[in-house]
Amino acid sequence: MKKFESEMFMKIKKLKVIIASILLVAFLLVWGTNDIVTSEYFISSEKIPADFDGYRIVQISDLHNKEFGKNQKRLIKKIKAANPDLIVITGDIVDRRKWGTKYMEKFLAESKGIAPMYYVSGNHEVWSFKYDKVKKILEKYGVNILDDDVKTIKHKNSEIKIAGIIDTGFEDREEYVPEILKTLKNKIKSNEYSILLSHRPEHIDDYADAGYDLVFSGHAHGGQIRIPFIGGIYAPHQGIMPKYTKGVINKRKTKMVVSRGLGNSVIPIRVLNRPEITVTVLKSNQ
Repeated sequence: MKKFESEMFMKIKKLKVIIASILLVAFLLVWGTNDIVTSEYFISSEKIPADFDGYRIVQISDLHNKEFGKNQKRLIKKIKAANPDLIVITGDIVDRRKWGTKYMEKFLAESKGIAPMYYVSGNHEVWSFKYDKVKKILEKYGVNILDDDVKTIKHKNSEIKIAGIIDTGFEDREEYVPEILKTLKNKIKSNEYSILLSHRPEHIDDYADAGYDLVFSGHAHGGQIRIPFIGGIYAPHQGIMPKYTKGVINKRKTKMVVSRGLGNSVIPIRVLNRPEITVTVLKSNQ
């Protein structure tokens, strides 16, 4: 009898350990998929005007209709804490598979007035076939849409240029990317500091060939599942073991900031890859 009770006690103990382990893993997965982290980078250049020294750029990427608290409260709190001078949105603010604009609109409504916002499309906007509706909402909240366009950003008594390219999935423009990038860059003087918004990081060679100083991209979702010392496992259009999933990538004179993004697309969870906003601080060497 005592042996039986002892065996039952051990089985119950093991079961409790298994249940506790499962609950812990589940908690870590939920927390790691929903808790936002802020990553800060410093970019210096002799081309950055002295008036832009310390200029703070917050990047929002790949929201994919995700909700971070009522009225996007947790996301907005992170953005405000970063004290941005500029907010750039690098695509996939909606999701074509679970279509809707509710959480996108809540984010834009709460972000309006924090800092000027500039946007470039992602593949989910153009593949949804509802990009016109997305643009109307963006315009409603005063967002500057960079559809193969170049605009001037003024700060104090100086200015820099910002360009944006429509996602390459739009009308299958993949082979025309280098030409489009160079056409836009030709509108910017060689001595002017140039920023490019483009959803896809895998075109870094094209960005560098065109001569952009700073590029903001997303799309890779941080590789979705990250393994310590190895990196991301998979990224759209890069495949297995992708090269460009997060951080600052250097290619000749071009620096590219890749955001791990906020939401998810096909895979609903993240592993060792928390949702992210990036803060890039410009440093003038003048």
